[in-house]
Amino acid sequence: MYLDSHVHFWKLQRGEYSWIAPHNHILFQDRLPSQLEPVLEAQGVGGVILVEAASTVEEIEYMLDLAEQYRWIKGVVGGLDLTQESFEEHYSRFRTKRKFVGIRVNGVKFEQKSEQARRLLLDRLALLQRDQFPIDLLARAHQLPAVLSCLNAVPRLKAVINHLGVPLVKELAMTAWMNDMRSIEALPHTMVKLSGMLTQSGGYRPTMLRPYVQYLARTFRSSRLLFGSDWPVALQGGTYDEAIRLFEALLPAEWDETERQAVRCRNGYRFYGIESEEAAASE
Repeated sequence: MYLDSHVHFWKLQRGEYSWIAPHNHILFQDRLPSQLEPVLEAQGVGGVILVEAASTVEEIEYMLDLAEQYRWIKGVVGGLDLTQESFEEHYSRFRTKRKFVGIRVNGVKFEQKSEQARRLLLDRLALLQRDQFPIDLLARAHQLPAVLSCLNAVPRLKAVINHLGVPLVKELAMTAWMNDMRSIEALPHTMVKLSGMLTQSGGYRPTMLRPYVQYLARTFRSSRLLFGSDWPVALQGGTYDEAIRLFEALLPAEWDETERQAVRCRNGYRFYGIESEEAAASE
């Protein structure tokens, strides 16, 4: 059984997805739960975490509405700007929603030039740390030092790095990424998503990705890694079936079934504070 920790849905007529170019025929179309549901059932995916595709309050409300319609959407990770004056108001309101389980922050937010903006960012991160409320970090490899600088100020913050930290896999660049990820691992409440891999490698290329996943497996171990497909963005590199097949091919051969199952689903339930299907069945 899987918990897919990274899925997006969008309806283009909502007009919030300016990052999706009209010439991108794979992404420039509605991508809805009804399209993914039969694929999830076929692959043994029992639930997904729905992650924002637009950093707006309206997007969060849209995702929460979807989560009420589809039980298998176990949680919603919304996009709220931690440096906006209205952040705490929106955060307090959405926290009352059972399925609002996280906030996603873009790595560019950690590259603040203004000292005032940086202090405000750290104050908001400290608030999330006090609440033990998770954040997803969409940070590219070159942004990891700036992210690390902020995370060191809030060492108990629950944070998960999306998409392996977006290393330059096609360029075979590893050294700086490895050093930064090793420093991030020293923060005991951080985790990493094994997600977005089909897109990064441009298809089903386990050989290209294996050095990166092996390093994360050695460094973060099976207790601090999560499976994520990054559907439908991943369709640019292959099918949902291939996303799962690639993930399975990259798990260390020496891991036993307990370790594999932790990364497939249990870590995701634990990180986002969601009751697992197994726990519910045992009551």
